[in-house]
Amino acid sequence: MPASEASRLLPSERQQRIRLLAVQQGVLRIPKLAESLGVSEMTIRRDLEMLQDSGHLERTFGGAITREQSSSESTYSVRLHTHTPEKQAIARYASSLVQNGDTVALDASTTCLALAKELSKHKITVITNSLDVAEELRHSSVKVILIGGYLRQVAGSFAGPLALKALEGLHVDHLFISGKGFVLPDGLMDSDLDEIEVKQRMVTTATHVTALVDSSKFGVHALGRIASPSTLHLLVTDSGLSSKTRAQLQKHKIKTKVVKV
Repeated sequence: MPASEASRLLPSERQQRIRLLAVQQGVLRIPKLAESLGVSEMTIRRDLEMLQDSGHLERTFGGAITREQSSSESTYSVRLHTHTPEKQAIARYASSLVQNGDTVALDASTTCLALAKELSKHKITVITNSLDVAEELRHSSVKVILIGGYLRQVAGSFAGPLALKALEGLHVDHLFISGKGFVLPDGLMDSDLDEIEVKQRMVTTATHVTALVDSSKFGVHALGRIASPSTLHLLVTDSGLSSKTRAQLQKHKIKTKVVKV
């Protein structure tokens, strides 16, 4: 919508437009909103405060984020201790795909943290944007390359332009990634745009891309897509997977390994 038209919106219409942008973009910045909607930054601040009071957004320095993103990010410490048997079973199988001498990329998911524990005795190189993964492998025989960038304290991960730059020109034998959800036909999803961007860049570096997705994540939507089903070489999940979802994966010709828990 042109700014000239947007400036004529009623406050309620403008706030509805802001809510839509929040769903699409995840992170909102006040100057950009003011420019695109043709109003002052003070007006945008008032709109964001009203949307926060009504429970639709959460204010941040210089803008706002969706409530969904805020709540999902705050549960990282909780996710470390949920579906643990499933993650461990998935990690054990994933580790069997790795041979000594391989170069492996791990994202900052809790499932890849479980995999890092399984890989600690391998003689491999691991590239990661996760502080927790690096710490897990600190005293192991694994050579660790930690990607830099700005630190997302809530998840202990690095993201942003520096992280993306660090991945340029790299090549890995295996990439293991996870996300907040997996839906068909979209694929692997996550809730943080910066994290999604890093994972997408990781995909471009890998010969083999393996998604580690416990059964609780199927059918769960999130803000953006990390990888489409056609991008994945293998999906590893657990025996809690429903027969309906198994049929859907088969229909979409997604190579899947189901491990027993």
